[in-house]
Amino acid sequence: MKQQRKVIHIELTDPPTGYRKHYYFGSVAAIYDTLPKEIIGISKEALWGTLKSGEHRGRKAIIRQGVVISKQTERGIRKEVKLC
Repeated sequence: MKQQRKVIHIELTDPPTGYRKHYYFGSVAAIYDTLPKEIIGISKEALWGTLKSGEHRGRKAIIRQGVVISKQTERGIRKEVKLC
């Protein structure tokens, strides 16, 4: 079975000096630890409601929510050893 993880992509339309154009986050709360509300143009509470549709297009940023699909591995899974 494939593993799925949520990813939030932020594209700043006109990034201020010192900021990049593209950012990727795993949660809405993580966004506001890195970028202030004034740079994004939307509050955390409003963004939670808006991202249910999958995308927010504002004057300062385009914010999309998607899924990263990765292959499931067996790394870290311990196999039981049978004793005879």
